[in-house]
Amino acid sequence: MLNLKAKIFVSISFVFITMLLTNPLLASLMPSLYDVDIAVTDESADARQLAFTQGLSEVFIRISGDSFIMNKLKRPPASRYVQQFSYLPIENPVINADGEVLKLLLKIKYNGNKIEKYLLNNGFSVWSEHRSDVVVWLAIRDGQNEYVLKDGDSSLLKTAMNEALNRRGIANRWPLYDYQDQKTLTVADIRGGFKGPLMNASKRYGNGPVLAGSMIWNGQQWQSSWSLLMASNEQYWSLLDSDYTTLINTAVDTAADVMGSVYAINNASANLPLVTLQLDVEAVTSIERYRRVENYLKKLSAVDTALPVSVNGQNAVFLITLRSEEKDFLNLINNDAEIVEVKVIKPSAVPAPELPPGAARDTVSETTGTALSDNTSASAAATVLPDSGETGPALPRYYYRLIN
Repeated sequence: MLNLKAKIFVSISFVFITMLLTNPLLASLMPSLYDVDIAVTDESADARQLAFTQGLSEVFIRISGDSFIMNKLKRPPASRYVQQFSYLPIENPVINADGEVLKLLLKIKYNGNKIEKYLLNNGFSVWSEHRSDVVVWLAIRDGQNEYVLKDGDSSLLKTAMNEALNRRGIANRWPLYDYQDQKTLTVADIRGGFKGPLMNASKRYGNGPVLAGSMIWNGQQWQSSWSLLMASNEQYWSLLDSDYTTLINTAVDTAADVMGSVYAINNASANLPLVTLQLDVEAVTSIERYRRVENYLKKLSAVDTALPVSVNGQNAVFLITLRSEEKDFLNLINNDAEIVEVKVIKPSAVPAPELPPGAARDTVSETTGTALSDNTSASAAATVLPDSGETGPALPRYYYRLIN
């Protein structure tokens, strides 16, 4: 029996890993938010402490979504937040700017809960582990060569981009840029940062933000333009630098700071009541799609609880209690694009029909003049909380649809 269980586990693991490697919607780089690798000269206490301090700054920036967070808070002792560390030899030692030979890789794991608690207790926001993957489109012109970096490419520029995104804790997807992509998106679209074509082409790879860049070598330096596109937010900027690594790091820091301003959440004060709202989600047509919505909502940093109120095979209604402000929750879901807002058209009020004198009047809708059935939602007037049977003031109610 044990061998059978082991075989089943191995088979499931193999299938899951194969899906990750072959499905462009699943295969992405998944950096750990609390782990940092730093090259050091030796195993001395001084070198280790310096690395601990450097690594802690990197994690604070990653978790806060703010490049300048270390200038805004009182720096805590680094060793207090180290959970574990280990050394690995570097196969090809490198020499740093000070001429020191870096022979070892110090692998550090920090205590994420303590770091998040420190940020929140000091009034700063936290960008939690729920992070939408970023689709990266990077067009390069190097002399006479012009190309778009693809998922299967090996390139120094691509490596620098991956390292910069990993440093900020951002998972990313590179496009295939095959015939299907090229029909939807041209190099000119990438260079111009045109939102429509970029967002349409990126739907093949995910629903999160899109980072598009254009880098051109003019013989002396790199000229670049960048676009960060989200469902309800977009930013454009340009950079010049002779060193592509510095330029890419600056571009990624700019993009990560913008995303941090959208996704980082500051929990509500303990003295304030938690906000509750009702969320109606359309196109929940299967158990799998229901679980997808439920898991998505529960992972959002702004959500304290997400309780299902009703599921009817088409729609799912949730009672959402927030640990942050309502606007933070709406900002998150509008920029994630996992669910999209549905505009509900409310009919104009019409007068109730005239009845003959003495005739009994049925219960009539104030908006349509039609009789309300037993299952008609009347939440505009009052809301029934689950398991209570009591009616209370109407909750804020929002209508969304699950996509894909």
